[in-house]
Amino acid sequence: MTIEKVIEEVLNDATTSDWLKSALRSALSRDVLDAANDAEFLFSILSKRLNAIFHEHSEIIAECVPL
Repeated sequence: MTIEKVIEEVLNDATTSDWLKSALRSALSRDVLDAANDAEFLFSILSKRLNAIFHEHSEIIAECVPL
């Protein structure tokens, strides 16, 4: 499957969030390297935020997850 087909499927998929569709459309109109670098940077920031939230609530999460 070509990347163009994958992009088309993502944009046409009803389960894809509006935020992701908007971000993808915006990225497609930009320089591909700049868009990819920005996406990696955004992923890094969001991953760190997620890890911080998990760390802050680790005791609560541990209580909810059976061992």
